[in-house]
Amino acid sequence: MSMGISRRVTVLAGMGGFLDGYDLIVISGAISLVSLSFSISSPSIKGLLIGTAFLGGFLGAIFLGKAVDVYGRRLMFLYDLVLFIGGILVSSFAISLPMLFAGRFLVGLAIGADLSVSWTLVSEYAPKERRGFLLSAQFILWGIGAIVSYLVLDAFLFTGNNAWRYAFLIAIIPAVAVLILRRKIPESPRWLASHGNLSLARKIIKNTGANISDESLMIINTTKKEYSTMSMFKGKYLRLSSGVFISTFLAFFIAAPLNLFTPEVLELVGFTSVLHIALLGSALVWVFNIAGFTVGGILIDKSGRKIVGIIAFSLAAFILLMLFLVKFSPDLFFVLWIGIEFLAALGASVTWVWAAELFPTVFRGFAMGFNSSANRISGFFSSYIIAVIIAISLGLLYLISFLVSAFIVFIIAFWINVESKNKTLEDISEESAMDIMPVKGDEAKEVRQ
Repeated sequence: MSMGISRRVTVLAGMGGFLDGYDLIVISGAISLVSLSFSISSPSIKGLLIGTAFLGGFLGAIFLGKAVDVYGRRLMFLYDLVLFIGGILVSSFAISLPMLFAGRFLVGLAIGADLSVSWTLVSEYAPKERRGFLLSAQFILWGIGAIVSYLVLDAFLFTGNNAWRYAFLIAIIPAVAVLILRRKIPESPRWLASHGNLSLARKIIKNTGANISDESLMIINTTKKEYSTMSMFKGKYLRLSSGVFISTFLAFFIAAPLNLFTPEVLELVGFTSVLHIALLGSALVWVFNIAGFTVGGILIDKSGRKIVGIIAFSLAAFILLMLFLVKFSPDLFFVLWIGIEFLAALGASVTWVWAAELFPTVFRGFAMGFNSSANRISGFFSSYIIAVIIAISLGLLYLISFLVSAFIVFIIAFWINVESKNKTLEDISEESAMDIMPVKGDEAKEVRQ
C-alpha cells in the first residue's frame, strides 16, 4: 500500500517529464522543417528557437517554484499542464516566427513549473530506500518522451514541411489525460505539516498508506519556523545549493549536443545525411539516456550518490578527451557518442536527486526550482552557444565538454561532498542545518526522542 501512492505520484509526475522530453526534443528534430516554413537560415536564430523553451523553463522554475512552497504542491501539479496545453496550441498554429517564439516560451514556462513540483512531490512521497530510483524515473520517462518525439515526427514526414505542426499538436492528447489523472493525487503530507495542518496530513497518510512517519511530521512542524527561503544561501546550504546549481548548469552543456544536435553532428562526422536515419539515430541515443538513468537510479540507492557521480563524469571526460585527440570512423564515433549519453545520464541522476532531497520541506520547492532553473538557463545558452561551436569545430566542442566534465567531478567530490543514501528527508535536512542553527538543530533532535 505504501508503494501504491508513491508509484502513482512517480508515474503521474513522470508523465510531466514525458511531455517535457517530447516537446523540448521534437523541436531539435524538426528544426530543419521549421526553418523551411519560416525561411530561417541563421544558425543563431535556430539555436535561439530551440532555446526559447529553456528560457521559459528558467523563469517558470525559479518563480513558480516558490509558489510550490507557498500555495502547495497539488495546485501547481494540476495547473501547470493548462499552461502547457496553451503553449502547444500557440506553437502548432503559429503563422509567424514571433508567434512561434511566444508559444515555445509558454511551453517552457509550464515545464519549468512542472519540474519544480514533480520532483518535490515524488521526493516527499517516496520511501527512503527507493527514493533515488523513483526520482530518476522522472528522467526515464523524459527519455521515453524524447524517443517518441523522434518517432512521431518521422511518422509525419510524409505530410511535408508542416510535419512539425502535427508533431507539436499531438502532445495535447497525453497532456489532457495526465491533467485528469493528477486530480486524484492528494496534497503532500510533508507540505501540510510544514504549514501546521497535522490533522489533514495524518488523514492523507492513513487513506493512502504513504510511507511517512508521524515522527517526520512532528519534526517538520516543529522546525518550520527555523527556515526561510534565504536559508538556502547560508552555511552548508549555500555550499550545497551552489554546488548542485553549478553542476546541473554544466551537466547540460555536456548533454545538449547529444540531446539537441545529434542529427547535425551525425551528418558532420559522415554517419548519415538522411533526415530519416538521423532521427532514428537520435532515438537510439535516447535509449541509452533511459538506460543511464535506470542504472543510475538503481546504483545510487545501492552504492551511494557520490561515488556514482564521480565515476560517471570521469568516464565521460575520458571519452570526450579521446574524441578530441583521435579521429574515429563514423560507426565507432556513434558508439562512443551513445556511450557519453549513457554516462551523462548516469551522472545527472545524482545531481538531480540531490536537488530534491538535500533541502528542508519549507523551501524544497524553491530549491528544486532553483536547480531546474540552472538546467533551463543552461539549455537556453547551450542551445545557442553549441550551435555556433558546432558550426566552427567539433573538436572545440569535445575539448570544452571534457573540461566541463572534469570540473563536475571536482564539484561532486570536494564541493558538495555529502552522502544521502538511505536517509529520511528530515535526517538529511537536520544534518545540513547544523551549520546555520546548531541550537535549534539540537532541539529538533529532542522531538525524535
